[in-house]
Amino acid sequence: MNLVVLTGRLTRDPELKYGQSGKAYCRFSLAVDRPFQKGEADFINCVAFGKTAELIGEYLRKGRKTGVQGRLQMNRYEVEGEKRTTYDVIVDNIEFLEGRNSESSHDNSNSQGGYSNSYSKPSKPKAPTPSKPETESFEDDDEFPF
Repeated sequence: MNLVVLTGRLTRDPELKYGQSGKAYCRFSLAVDRPFQKGEADFINCVAFGKTAELIGEYLRKGRKTGVQGRLQMNRYEVEGEKRTTYDVIVDNIEFLEGRNSESSHDNSNSQGGYSNSYSKPSKPKAPTPSKPETESFEDDDEFPF
């Protein structure tokens, strides 16, 4: 299983671009605090595609707190004869953990613990709501002869 879940702040404004096929992609980096090591963070490169990339490019800016769910991908390439390896998180879902107008300060002084607004792209479509009345859910029950 390849699953990555991160919460952090954007280190710079996201770069929204379009490939030759016209599909949107967006590169950004998250500063993720290290647990139990106050003041230290890891800087994680992330890439999103399609509508997710467009949302990130439109609504997120440097300093905004964001939640990301995705998968880790390793990339190998060669520069001037030297082999290099990089790792990116390919974003499947993103959550905006601060409102558009909230300050990107690190203190959580508002009444909602620092979260004034959130957005989550659904990962799966919701199951359809049954259109039958609830009384019909007892069809298999022996109590009802019909």
